[in-house]
Amino acid sequence: MTEPLEGADWAARADEGRRLAPSAGEPAADAALLALLLDATDSAVSRRTAEAPARTGSPAAARLLTEALALADAALGDWIATGADDGSEPAPTG
Repeated sequence: MTEPLEGADWAARADEGRRLAPSAGEPAADAALLALLLDATDSAVSRRTAEAPARTGSPAAARLLTEALALADAALGDWIATGADDGSEPAPTG
């Protein structure tokens, strides 16, 4: 399991969140996903990362999103919630 891509651009960090989402529930993946969800440098990382576990629909992913929302400040929590909402809609095609 890799550490979050500190210093990488926002898109690379968000891609890492999408890559790790299916592993939610594994301690190393959860630690990395939580760090990405709570990314203080770019809310786009939080939003895009939140979308991926929401798409999995697993109980572990839901627990992780709930934990991130509990730890986030109001502004970041809004971005996490928006990403989770995005993930509950059908994936875009094309």
